[in-house]
Amino acid sequence: MEFWVIMLIVFVVVAGVGGWAGVAAVRRSQLTGRQERWRELERRFHRVTMDAERYDRSPGDALAAPGWLDRSSPVVRGFSGTLKRAARDKYALERSVDPAPGARGRDPGTGDTASRLAPTDQDLESLELLVERVEDAYRDADRAVRTTGWSTPGTLQVPHPQFLLDPRWGRPAVLPRMGAVTARDAERAVKDFLDATYPLRREKALKALRERADGPGAAYRAQKALDRLMATHRYTVDRHGFLWPGSTEVEHWGVYRTFGRPADLPLDDAPPVEIANALWSLLPDGRCLSEEELFEEARTLLGATGGFGAGITESLNAGIVRGVQSLPENVRKVIQDVVPNGTFIPSPRPRMDQRLHEGLLEGLVTGRLQRVADGRICRLRAAWPSTYRR
Repeated sequence: MEFWVIMLIVFVVVAGVGGWAGVAAVRRSQLTGRQERWRELERRFHRVTMDAERYDRSPGDALAAPGWLDRSSPVVRGFSGTLKRAARDKYALERSVDPAPGARGRDPGTGDTASRLAPTDQDLESLELLVERVEDAYRDADRAVRTTGWSTPGTLQVPHPQFLLDPRWGRPAVLPRMGAVTARDAERAVKDFLDATYPLRREKALKALRERADGPGAAYRAQKALDRLMATHRYTVDRHGFLWPGSTEVEHWGVYRTFGRPADLPLDDAPPVEIANALWSLLPDGRCLSEEELFEEARTLLGATGGFGAGITESLNAGIVRGVQSLPENVRKVIQDVVPNGTFIPSPRPRMDQRLHEGLLEGLVTGRLQRVADGRICRLRAAWPSTYRR
């Protein structure tokens, strides 16, 4: 065999072995990176677990937040249930992940979990969603127990303990400021913004992010971060087009905000379920109202009375009507046929009433409200889950 043929064969073999080794090295490096990310997510999960348990071990911490020691508190019980469900889901996720090369058959009790697994990017996204769900629930619960201190459910000055989880209950719907949105922390900054403003229409959220994100290219990064949050299901969109955290059970969410002054959002930007919650709050047990009476109280509660803008609209319409009266009769008749009620500028009232009707329908469909035989609206749902977190 010719010498050059032998050399070619040797070269091909060496190149093939080197290429295979290079690919193997890249795969090992990628696996190591995914395993490290898994470890970091596990550390975040265990950090929340340890924080929730430290009150039993540390007298100083217990004095700072004694509400955590009240096992009868629905808020504490609600978080405990969320944590147990998350631990169960985490165990199921670990079982579904392929084992790392060489780890098959290894005793699960030895070594850290990440070293035994070969997680994919999708596995990591599932774990991150689970961890953020627990972090959100702990943040809500910790704020609630620190608000109430050492108390029992009977002393809570709210219609239901769940409402302690969201300090926006009954307060104006405002949009917070944003700081610099850097490439490194864009997702965290956008999530923090959405956590303080949800539920919010997606297009409204994009507009607000573009206006509030500081720094060169921040608006673009904020939009990409929002797309990423939705792609990983850390935020979802309901059938009405409103953004919700992936950790929120919309059916169990009982919060409402107000939309008059000094709110940043109008009633048009309230989802039907939020309006349904407001209607529910106006109907304590045993109280029933006609639809007209309920809507009248809801307009006042939500700040949807039209206010100064409605007054301007009425004044402008009245002025136009007076001007029309000075026109020739044939011209006046044509105008009156086109605009029979003299409403040249539409009033916001019909649009607001439409939103209230949507909220009422949502309340009836979801079991928050019921219409009794005489047509009045009453409260149907008497009890709420202790948390609206999954």
